[in-house]
Order: sequence, then C-alpha cells, then structure tokens
Amino acid sequence: MKTFQTTVTSPQLVIEHDDSPESPREWDNVGYFITAERNHGCPDNNQELEEIVRETQHSATNTESHMALVKSEVETELKEKVLYIAPVYRHEHGNVIYRRGTAEGFDVSNCGFYIVTKKSSHIDTFSKSIAEKIIDQELETYTNWCNGEVYRFTLFDEDGEYVDDCGGFYDIEDIREHLPEEWKEEPLEQYVV
Repeated sequence: MKTFQTTVTSPQLVIEHDDSPESPREWDNVGYFITAERNHGCPDNNQELEEIVRETQHSATNTESHMALVKSEVETELKEKVLYIAPVYRHEHGNVIYRRGTAEGFDVSNCGFYIVTKKSSHIDTFSKSIAEKIIDQELETYTNWCNGEVYRFTLFDEDGEYVDDCGGFYDIEDIREHLPEEWKEEPLEQYVV
C-alpha cells in the first residue's frame, strides 16, 4: 500500500462505496429490462411493457410461449419491432444476481425479460451475439448497483494534499484509468475503506 512519505501515515488513495450512484437503467441501454414481480420493483420504469408482461403471463404455457406473446403484444399494441427478447432470472441469497436465461433452484426466480426493439437498440448492425454481450454487461452492472458495489475515489499527493476525486464506478478496476501511471500495478482493493 502506498502511503505518504512524510509523517502522515494515510494512504494516497482512498476508495469508498459511492453512497448515491445513479441507477444504470437510467442510461442509454440497448433495450428494456422488465420484471413482473409482486415484491420487487421493475428495473426500467416502463408501465406499458410491465403491463404487457403481467397480462401475457396468465396465457403463457412456458417461457417460450410467454416470450412469443410479449413480442406479439409489443409489436401490435406499442407498434415497436422486437429485435430480440430473452428471459432474465434473479438469484437472491444475501446479494442479488441478475443473468440472462432461466434457472431453477433455491432462491432463484425467473423474474422477467430483456426486450430489444428497433426503437431502443443503438447497435448499428444488429446481431443476436452482439446484443447478448451488451445485455450481459448491462445485467452485471445492474447487479453491482443493486448490491451497492459502486465506488468513488479520492487521490492525494505525497504531502497529503487533495489532487482529484470521482465517483460512479460500477467496477473497481475502472478507477485505474483515472489514476496516474504509477498506480498501474497497484491492487486497488486494499484501498477500500
């Protein structure tokens, strides 16, 4: 751990949990993350899509038929072309994890869908594989936000004087690109307070 070379024994870098990070669902996402659970809020505030997911679940016989019904209703009622739709599950045991796909087991819930429409997609040349990579990244970032794994840093010079600070890092390693070159190999986890 790098500490001040003077009589001060504080680290030159302090990393803390960010107390008021913005939800990553407020950003420009590739699609809509819609859940229809009684005890959990929907990640994206889109009441029309929430209503479609809730209403179609009663007619669905399985996940595939539910996705087909959602797609049909979105295209008919909202006049949005659905490019891709995938189920999303939540595993909650202490922390929460959201992933694309379906799962079974203790503390697992198949909780909703990720829906990409022509209107929502910002992919120039749409492909399923590109969309899946982006969705997986978005769900990982949302998982970090749900678990409070968002960070901020404050950097000091050798004399203990303030140099810089910034927050809103959903991965602690993203802080590294905002630090001077001398921090390139430093393990950042040891600076978390």
